Amino acid sequence: MLDVKKFFLNWDDVILAKKTEKVLRQIVNELEKEDILATYGLKPKRKILFYGPPGTGKTLTAKVLSSIIGYPLVFVRFESVISSYLGETASNLRKIFDFIEKGKWVVLFDEFDIIGKQRDDPTEHGEIKRVVNNFMLMLENYEGDSVIIAATNHPYLLDIGVWRRFDEIVYFDMPDKERRKKIFEKYLKVLKKEKDIDLDKISEETEGFSGSDIEQACIDALRKAIVDGKDYIDLSKLKEVILRQKDKIEAKRQSKP
Repeated sequence: MLDVKKFFLNWDDVILAKKTEKVLRQIVNELEKEDILATYGLKPKRKILFYGPPGTGKTLTAKVLSSIIGYPLVFVRFESVISSYLGETASNLRKIFDFIEKGKWVVLFDEFDIIGKQRDDPTEHGEIKRVVNNFMLMLENYEGDSVIIAATNHPYLLDIGVWRRFDEIVYFDMPDKERRKKIFEKYLKVLKKEKDIDLDKISEETEGFSGSDIEQACIDALRKAIVDGKDYIDLSKLKEVILRQKDKIEAKRQSKP
């Protein structure tokens, strides 16, 4: 059910909106000054909800926070947690909370909407409806040293009661032109670029791309250059992979109900 990993990243590894990064840095500062807060009867924020469109850096940010705080990252694998057997999902969740209460971890409940769904959702079987109540109670009563992060691409699916159980809610938006350019620069720095590649123009042309979309386009461009035996990225190949990525984005949009 759990996958534990250690990462060695920093703030430069994730490109976020300034207001988003400010909130996250505040969370880290509170954890670092926990003893000072305790003298005033206060505690740092440890229960955090990340929400926003797919590919906007939620999982990567959890890895960065894990690195900066110095706690291993625990990925919760929901396919192992959810069970159709009566009471088993709640039991699995209890095991997870028992584990994280015994140490210091950053715990990531990714695709959290699977388990935090609205209790009155008619499409879900009874086990999910029961487990929402169990999860909210476990989260509310949690007093350990670990940092719990729940991430969702579909906040509208979450039960309203779930939102109130978090100390902080962080929104991850789609990158603007400035951030798109920085993401291109980050992933294309592995190889040289042709002089006619204008990242300002390319960042304009990729409006609607998430950080993940840009990363994938850059990886495809690097792969093509390396396979072709080149030590640089040319404009035509970069435009080609960007166009291909646009097709993928459109295909995803059309596949949504």
